[in-house]
This record gives sequence, C-alpha cells and structure tokens, in this order.
Amino acid sequence: MINEFDLEDELEYPEELYPVVELSDSILELTEKLELIRGKLDNFEQRYLEADEEMRECEGYEIPSSTKLERWQAAIEEMSDRIEFLGDPL
Repeated sequence: MINEFDLEDELEYPEELYPVVELSDSILELTEKLELIRGKLDNFEQRYLEADEEMRECEGYEIPSSTKLERWQAAIEEMSDRIEFLGDPL
C-alpha cells in the first residue's frame, strides 16, 4: 500500500503556494503557543478555585501582577485588531 505522504513527495509542489503554506504554518505555530498559554491560565484558575485559602497561602497560589496581565490583554487586543484590519488573506 502506498503511503499518501510518499505520493505527495513524488509530486512537484507548486512554488506559488509556498507563501500560503508559510502563512498557514505561522498561524498554526502562533495558535499552538496561545493555546499553551490559555491552558496554563485555565489550569491556574481551576487549581486556585479548588484550593481553600490556607492551601493557597501554603502552596504560593500568587495571582500574576495586574500590570503583566493587562499588558498581555492589550497585546492580544492589538493583535486581534491588526488581524481584523488586514482582512482575510484569500
């Protein structure tokens, strides 16, 4: 049985699609990074809500600084606005 990927490797990939593939790969990479961060935030929130006050103090459940969180929020909003301004690439 021929592996689908082997068949694709044998076909010549159109060079004009390289920028499309590069953009798609970059979006995937950024999405994965943001998903990792979102997962950490969700995990922190869940553990914090499940812990009682004494446990929070003992285990150092320190809320990140509001300045840091605000910078992140501003950066995300700026990126979102810029993407919206650019419009759909296709």
